[in-house]
Amino acid sequence: MTIFKSSKLQAIGSKMAAAEDYSDWISLAKEHDSASGKDKWKSAENSSLYDSAEIRIRHDNLCRLLEDKNHHGLLFALNEGIHGNVGGMGSPRLYSQAQFGTKLLVDDYVSKIVESLHFVAKANDAQIPFDEKLDFFRRASHCFGRSALMLSGGAGLIYFHHGVVQTLIDENLLPNVISGASAGSWIGAQLGTKTDEELRQGHFYNYQYDLPRGPNPLSVLMGLHEQHSPMSIKEQALDGFCSDMTFQEAYEHTGRYISISIAPSEKHQTSRLMNAITSPNVYIRSAIDASSSLPGVVPPVTLYAKGIDGKPKPYLPSRKWCDGSFSEDLPAKRLARLFGVNHYIVSLINPMALPFVADPKFKNIKGLRRNVSNILMDILKDGLISTEKLMSKYGGSYISPAILLSHAVLDQKYTGDINIILEKKDFYWRNALFEYSEDQEIENLIMAGRRSTWPKVPMIRNASVIARALGQILENLDLDELSNTHTFHKQHITPCA
Repeated sequence: MTIFKSSKLQAIGSKMAAAEDYSDWISLAKEHDSASGKDKWKSAENSSLYDSAEIRIRHDNLCRLLEDKNHHGLLFALNEGIHGNVGGMGSPRLYSQAQFGTKLLVDDYVSKIVESLHFVAKANDAQIPFDEKLDFFRRASHCFGRSALMLSGGAGLIYFHHGVVQTLIDENLLPNVISGASAGSWIGAQLGTKTDEELRQGHFYNYQYDLPRGPNPLSVLMGLHEQHSPMSIKEQALDGFCSDMTFQEAYEHTGRYISISIAPSEKHQTSRLMNAITSPNVYIRSAIDASSSLPGVVPPVTLYAKGIDGKPKPYLPSRKWCDGSFSEDLPAKRLARLFGVNHYIVSLINPMALPFVADPKFKNIKGLRRNVSNILMDILKDGLISTEKLMSKYGGSYISPAILLSHAVLDQKYTGDINIILEKKDFYWRNALFEYSEDQEIENLIMAGRRSTWPKVPMIRNASVIARALGQILENLDLDELSNTHTFHKQHITPCA
């Protein structure tokens, strides 16, 4: 590479890093790919990173069947060909080569699958019997699975989530399954209770939490401030955006399944994931209150649910709950079991995890750095367990749950299939404590979330567009089935004499 070419790429890269609009960033990314020759890489089908021959065969077969209007042939081809990683086309490494997008063949094949699905869905009963069509789409949707967005805890770094989520909303890529812990639960609550129309108005770009400005966060945390306490500040913030909806009511209002992680305050209890399936009548505000109760800082709380009479009543009244990020920041296994999720988008801001986490899908960390990180992690975890045993032995059992929860934080997995991680250059501890020297620091965090999401948009789109199409088609077919069943019963009702 010549010095001139290298200089040009660096200049474009600097502009990309400073871009404030996604369309501008795309233009710069494409310019970078053109200057580096990666646009030619995207056009060339062959690569050791995926099975281009298999994808080409499948693509051309779908094209031929669509041209021939061969409904049953398409049904057969789709039956054995709808997978998110056919021929390795879902490999993150395919999206790490160029600044924008991946192999054009992959994009074309995904588009052709979606076109084929809609073609089959529109077939009349003579072309494909309704029952056969419905059975196919139900099986296809179940087998293909769905994506989920998992939002970690991270206190005042929450504005990074704002940038991530609003970008997904703007690009119509927000999954319908969303989990949040601690600060992530605040985002989840807003996503679960606000309509698409409200969110598309730039809600997360504009909203700021109602928090007092000026108090020293350390004095507040230590209980030394006369006017404010961690409890009062938390309640003031929640009052600004929480509604009185239950999880079931939120789902009926928005069609989104939001899940909130909460941790037990007792030593031998297990964490829970609150949502419209596991706890439909629990108030979202109550679950967020629990998931935001930092052990040792804010007392654990009791959950509340809407009773049969419509009034609040204690839910599991003998149990107290606290910050969910300390037990299950990213509840991938539970989301898989409850919602059929098999693809995970992670937005990570947890300050205790950030020093040890890199995106394993794109970065192959080798040698000393990896070994040092593993050793430090093991030392920290062993130290916490030893401390907990010592405190319990000598009468310090009151602090034992907090120590065990801290160990649980370090023992969790913090990455998914697509990882959007707050970079160290954008991370300041004072922000984590909800201290911002000026509003510009809040805007910087939001912009950091946006810029970290932009390179992942093509990968998220290709990973989710098929599942989204399957979901929309299946919803319409289910409505058709309900309508047909209703009509059938009406026609066969015998009038009373």
